[in-house]
Amino acid sequence: MSAPSVMHYWYRTLIPPSAPSQRHNSTRAKSPAARKQAIKLLHGGTRDSDYANRNPRVSWQKRLLPDPKADYNTDTTRTLYDRLEVTALEGRCVDTREIAEILVRERKERPNLDLYYALILSNTSADHGAAWRVAEYLAELAAAGLEADSKICHAVLKVLAVHVDHLMRTGILEYMKGRWFEVTSKGKQDIAASMLREGSFEQALEVLDEMQGGGTEVEPWLLDLFVYTLCEAGEVDEAHTILQARHDSGEEDVSKNVWAYMLDKASAECEYEAAVFAWKNTVNLGFLNPPSGICLNVLTTASRAGDPALATDVFTHLSKRGETFTHLHYQLLLDAYLGADPPDLKRALTILTLMPQENLPPTAWQTRSLFTYLKTDPALIESALQMLRELHAANKPVPIAALNLLIECHVSRKDLQAALTVYKLIHTFAPIAEGPKPTFADIETFNLLLRVCRTAKPPDERQASFLVSELLALRVKPTALTYDRLILVFLASGAHHLPLNKAEGLRLLDYAYRHWNDMVELGWMPRFGTLEKLALDLGKVGDGRCWDVLQTCEERGKDIEGWAAKGAWVKRGVEKVWAEQQARTSAEYEGAGVLAAE
Repeated sequence: MSAPSVMHYWYRTLIPPSAPSQRHNSTRAKSPAARKQAIKLLHGGTRDSDYANRNPRVSWQKRLLPDPKADYNTDTTRTLYDRLEVTALEGRCVDTREIAEILVRERKERPNLDLYYALILSNTSADHGAAWRVAEYLAELAAAGLEADSKICHAVLKVLAVHVDHLMRTGILEYMKGRWFEVTSKGKQDIAASMLREGSFEQALEVLDEMQGGGTEVEPWLLDLFVYTLCEAGEVDEAHTILQARHDSGEEDVSKNVWAYMLDKASAECEYEAAVFAWKNTVNLGFLNPPSGICLNVLTTASRAGDPALATDVFTHLSKRGETFTHLHYQLLLDAYLGADPPDLKRALTILTLMPQENLPPTAWQTRSLFTYLKTDPALIESALQMLRELHAANKPVPIAALNLLIECHVSRKDLQAALTVYKLIHTFAPIAEGPKPTFADIETFNLLLRVCRTAKPPDERQASFLVSELLALRVKPTALTYDRLILVFLASGAHHLPLNKAEGLRLLDYAYRHWNDMVELGWMPRFGTLEKLALDLGKVGDGRCWDVLQTCEERGKDIEGWAAKGAWVKRGVEKVWAEQQARTSAEYEGAGVLAAE
């Protein structure tokens, strides 16, 4: 079969058109001129030890060692060929080229395929080799009147597995196809490796499937490379498939580093199937002891997947190692139980009771998943309350965050009475060892109740005032949010009463302003939305104190988030409602005949 008519630019010289046909094992060039042109020392250096002395990355011990290079001049030609093969296999580019120079110039050996095979193969060195140098050797080989045989083609493929060059690989494969050279199993592995290194993952996987489907034995180093490269590229599923197949086939010598890398990348990407596979086959068997960061990633993966068994395994492993747990560890474990199918509400609540025993009392942040789950169904809220009673009866410390969670669920449903019912039961959950207590509610409890006083239909300012008085009696320190929500309660109640009883509405609005004034005296400022509503509501009823509010906001704008960007807009809104109120007032006077009497 004739050679392909179209080759890559530098492959056009593999067989010069004028050159006579050569056997694949030819070892002689046709003339001394061709031999001279064949071996050109285009690159500096005499031996690998010289490179070591020049390269700061090479250890000082290696630079101080005596030169182990033998005296090539005393070796026989056969010995030099043996040395040539050894240096090529070791990737010692400079030494290989020096021996080839001695063979050609001093021993008068003609350029042959063995020389070029060694010169090309020596470029497998990751540090010293290069694909462009292989291209030059191929051009020299063709200029010497030699044809690349299958052995040289496979050496090129091996170099390209280290130094990627897509065009060169394509050209070599076309050349081999034109010469009916069969690609060996090692050659196919080199092709797959080069495709992986250049990022052609789909083509590399196709080559791997072809090898495995054809019964070709794939060496472990290539499978390891697939796992490493695919994981690094984010293709954890494909890497998991390869590692799963190796495990199922009974392969026992999979590197611990491969397992550790798979566990690291799978957990970091929250790839549940891959992470649980790696964890069960390494950590659970005592084969691997991953660092805390990987364990936390696995715990996160279990939490998202709703696998409490895996999450518990991680907790057990960390406990045996004496790990210091944080709020995040317990939150992820809680989320894993709540994400199970069906959700395990009692175990999730039990975790909240375990946290105080580890000096980690839960906060509202650890109850977000529980809040999302419970708020949709009043029956679930009641079930959670009953479970907390059972845990308290079992002498488990029920934290206030768990009871605040139930109150918050009722608040989200705008059910004031149900929220107050839970509040009145708080004292029954006090630790048994501490004896009876009036309550152990915290400021978060009161802030939630003030919120529902505003959203209730109608807003209940009386209940809000009672809660504030109880808060003070219990010596619970209010926060800026407490005053903020108290202002909103009176503003909402005032807006509700104004159409029905103007005097009552104005009285409630006056209380809202007084609470704002108290807050300012304490050095706090309400949130932007609260200030906007207070100024607008005062302006709508023609209360000049709206300008006091705006003036204070201008003076303390740096303390109010969003005021710098939207403060002018609020001012224009107040001016507009003020003008409308003044216009209505003038119209009322005219309608009553006041102006006419004047």
